[in-house]
Amino acid sequence: MKNLRKPWVLPLIFTIIILVAGGLFIGNLMKNKTPLSSEEIQMHLESIYDGKVETLRLENGVYLAEIMRTDALYSAEIDAVSGKVLVLNQLSKVEEAQPRILSEKEVREEITKKYTGEIERLSLNKNKEQPVYDAEVVKEKALVELQVDALTGEIISEKMKETTTKDVLITREQAIKIALGQLKGEVEYVVFEKTDDGGYYLVEIEQDNEDADDLEAVFHIHAITGEILFVEWDD
Repeated sequence: MKNLRKPWVLPLIFTIIILVAGGLFIGNLMKNKTPLSSEEIQMHLESIYDGKVETLRLENGVYLAEIMRTDALYSAEIDAVSGKVLVLNQLSKVEEAQPRILSEKEVREEITKKYTGEIERLSLNKNKEQPVYDAEVVKEKALVELQVDALTGEIISEKMKETTTKDVLITREQAIKIALGQLKGEVEYVVFEKTDDGGYYLVEIEQDNEDADDLEAVFHIHAITGEILFVEWDD
């Protein structure tokens, strides 16, 4: 206690306390100014933004990053000491990948797995909510209308077109006879189309030419008069 009474002791104690406190303060200050590692920054960004850090570099105490999310690419500036995001900008939007539409060849292959007849018509229809292929296939000398999913090749619907009706004078068989009278060959299909004036038949005949390509014709035959309205030739 006698030492405390000496005039130089108390100033010395205060000086030591100040030096220790100052040393602790400076130590903490230096510690706080140590930049976070790039690994820590990357983990932090990917955690809060649920994305992937594409690029990351440190410049003048600030980390510059590019972050790819499912919706877009972003740029960010992050305080290197605190990890606080200072700036975040969207660079570009990620375009949503469009589903692939099957080619006509692929759809034909899917149709022939179920139908052995000839495919008379096949066209892509994009006017629906989901794109489909509209097709007509020969089955047992009749035409079947199909709708095929353009993305999967699944047959969505099928409908047999009418081949005859009772409310006409010309029967299906008579229409076939009229067509064969114009072109000898094999009947591919017969379809009846309703109209206000009695309707008409579509009769497709395929002529087998041994010395040339097969000749096909579709005869439009009035169901009341038996008149051949016109002929579609396909050689």
